[in-house]
Amino acid sequence: MATTVVSEDTPTIVRHETANRFNWGAVLAGAAVAVATAFFLTVLGAGFGLTLMPRGGSTTFLTLGAIWALAAQAFGFAAGGHVTGRLIGPAVETKKEEEVRAGAHGLVVWAVTVAGSLALLALLAAGGMTRLHGDTPRSETSISAYWADILLHPMGPHEAAAGEDLAQDKLEAGRVLAADLHPRNDAHAYNRDDLIRLTMKNAGGSYPQAENRVDYVTTQMRRELDMARKTAGYAALWTALALLFGAVLAVAAAISARWEDDKIDFSMKRRY
Repeated sequence: MATTVVSEDTPTIVRHETANRFNWGAVLAGAAVAVATAFFLTVLGAGFGLTLMPRGGSTTFLTLGAIWALAAQAFGFAAGGHVTGRLIGPAVETKKEEEVRAGAHGLVVWAVTVAGSLALLALLAAGGMTRLHGDTPRSETSISAYWADILLHPMGPHEAAAGEDLAQDKLEAGRVLAADLHPRNDAHAYNRDDLIRLTMKNAGGSYPQAENRVDYVTTQMRRELDMARKTAGYAALWTALALLFGAVLAVAAAISARWEDDKIDFSMKRRY
């Protein structure tokens, strides 16, 4: 059985059987549009940013990059929600029911897009990173490996490293540095003595010189790790806010698409 709904002298035929049904095809189409739009805008912004960014980087460009990433994601979710809202089609229902149905479709578009993006990132991390880094031995963290190199660098311009196996000593120093920064570490004094011994063995110099270098390296490494931790925290908060904003946009875009399909503007005037 079909019902004809007249909106501004334009008849629209809907079927009772399709009312209040969830349209997965429209959701998947909207999610594809959202991913493609966000990807295009992100690549476009990255191209301009990498081209115009001065040597050495700039905090201003980093801030603009974060804002652009938020805008690209917002446009993607808005485009996906709008497409889904137009594709789900009309149904015999009240204005409130239509808005709930469209909003639910927009929210699922957001969820499918986020889940698909996470799955794609997981695949890239699992497959691409191994080929990128290869099978070369690595320390527990790149930060500890860097500071292990600084720690065991010869102190004088003409002094050669005295260690028989400098590479192994650097790996050991990196492991000790990483373990020493653990919040529940109970062997700080032993780790410090071990680092002093490795420094004297490979970098030369007296005990006070090795002690000063160890203190300097551990202090700088702690500072760098604190900065990295804060940066990761800010990035997580920014990502959470961006995703929340994207969910609101996807829902709003789907609802406004139904208004557009019914030739209703944003004045919120009554339909019936």
